[in-house]
Amino acid sequence: MALYLGVLSDSYRRQLRRMSSRPRIDIVLEKVEALAREFGIRPLGVDFSVDQLPSTERGYLDELKTRLFESHLIPTVIIGSLMLSADRDVSEPPLQRAIRNLEIAHHLGSALGLYYFGYGGRVTREGRVRLAVEQVRRLADAAMTFGITVTTENYDFFTSDDLLRIFQGSERDNVGLHNDTGNWLLLGEDPLVATRKLASYTYHAHVRDYVLREGVYTSVPIGQGIVDFPSVLAELNRIGQKRQQFVLAMEMDLDEGDVKDEDEAVRACARYMVDWLARNST
Repeated sequence: MALYLGVLSDSYRRQLRRMSSRPRIDIVLEKVEALAREFGIRPLGVDFSVDQLPSTERGYLDELKTRLFESHLIPTVIIGSLMLSADRDVSEPPLQRAIRNLEIAHHLGSALGLYYFGYGGRVTREGRVRLAVEQVRRLADAAMTFGITVTTENYDFFTSDDLLRIFQGSERDNVGLHNDTGNWLLLGEDPLVATRKLASYTYHAHVRDYVLREGVYTSVPIGQGIVDFPSVLAELNRIGQKRQQFVLAMEMDLDEGDVKDEDEAVRACARYMVDWLARNST
């Protein structure tokens, strides 16, 4: 087992939206490399999307792979979103893009292909579960060619029970979850209970904390919100013991603030997680 810390690229989403003149992946890697140096984290995981790359040509991908290797960064690649619509003209193109992006993820050395769900109208919960099973099964079959496990994130529709049904219904061994510790709150679920329920399907984590302010779950640095991190991280640590590689990717999602606020929030997460890992590494 190898347990690593990481950073989700979207933790810098406010400044990424404002800096359009440079490739987003370059900004992300500069931030993450600086964080690794400051806190002595080596290696450090980085989650990023194919959509953040300026090119998918083999020459560029080779250069990016070399940079990741030389910077001791472990890539986890987001391959796209699956649209759960009854209209195949709507659902098929995103699925095919995600399937194509598996090759990019593999070339860059990502063991996982992360994907999200989008939702079409007029489809019931049961219908969405059925469509999800169908699409995840096809994505997983394509991923087997590359030895990749495809994982999705809990967000704002599918509950832990829904996700369990989707994973079991896919009947594939390379299907699972990247557990967002804070997002269970958006679903009205206890993060610890949900984490335990989906332990056998969990391959990655987005470690995030929230506070509830005027009906909005607001992102705060890890340990400053309402997630019971001592218990949740202990459970994730137990899960990670059963994985060849398990990344705890820190995530921030500020609703306001400037570049310094965003950078400092991520650094505060790193301080918490570096201390936690030092006390809990085996």
